Amino acid sequence: MKFNQILSGLLVVSVFASCATSKLAEEGNAAYQTGDYIAALNAWEQIISDKESRGQTADTSIYFKAGKAAMELGNTAKARTYFEKAEDMQYEDPAMYASLAHIYKGIDNLSLEIEALENYHEKFPNGKVSDTINVRLFETYVESENWQKAVNLWPEIEEKAASDADLLTGYLIVNEQLENDNKCDQLAQQILKLDPDNTEALEWQAYNFYWKAENLYVSQMKAYQKNRTNRQYKKLLKAWDKIWPDFRKARSYFLKLYKLDPKPKYAKYLAGIYTRMKKEQKAAYWERRAN
Repeated sequence: MKFNQILSGLLVVSVFASCATSKLAEEGNAAYQTGDYIAALNAWEQIISDKESRGQTADTSIYFKAGKAAMELGNTAKARTYFEKAEDMQYEDPAMYASLAHIYKGIDNLSLEIEALENYHEKFPNGKVSDTINVRLFETYVESENWQKAVNLWPEIEEKAASDADLLTGYLIVNEQLENDNKCDQLAQQILKLDPDNTEALEWQAYNFYWKAENLYVSQMKAYQKNRTNRQYKKLLKAWDKIWPDFRKARSYFLKLYKLDPKPKYAKYLAGIYTRMKKEQKAAYWERRAN
């Protein structure tokens, strides 16, 4: 008899607690819908507090909603706590992953930001802000030097990136690291049409033309010095038709780079170009600026 009375009492308490939780949840939902995020957060936090005080956890959606309300109020620390709790409980929502990515970016935690972005990308490929997420994910891959992941993601942002010099520059950096020279040539030209002063693209063009000319110059001169025949001399003359135009192109790019940012390394290359052109005064001029 006594046991039945205790059990009955516990059931009554449970029913009242359940009703109170439902009422608070409804109040939180209603407040959130009207933009009263403080009241919404208070209601959901009350549910969480009541549950956790009894050694229980609230429904996963309550932690998520509390995180959303905290996010609306600009309390990113509290939002992070609730979102991470919901995530630990296997809750999945695109807004949660997008918010976590934003929070992690704000505290400069690149690895956690990538994790949140990847969760969004993999679990909600057609989400409302998937385009924005994919762009930022690509940027984080470049920042973290995940070159192959950046290449794999590129087709998903390529159309958007076609008119975006910054994204194209990121892809140029990726292809430089992977030594995809032909792709780099194409990207550098595409970037310079959008942004004529883009340093990364200008440097690619400058170094590309310089080393093509320099390597051919050295190889042909060595071959001629080793074998001074008419045939070898004709090959050398033919090589000049490629060498000098490439040196001139490299010179133009290095001059522009130096004008944008007078770095000694640009002056050093210009001195080398003028040395090859047998223009001693100009070579000396740029040599002074290289030191």
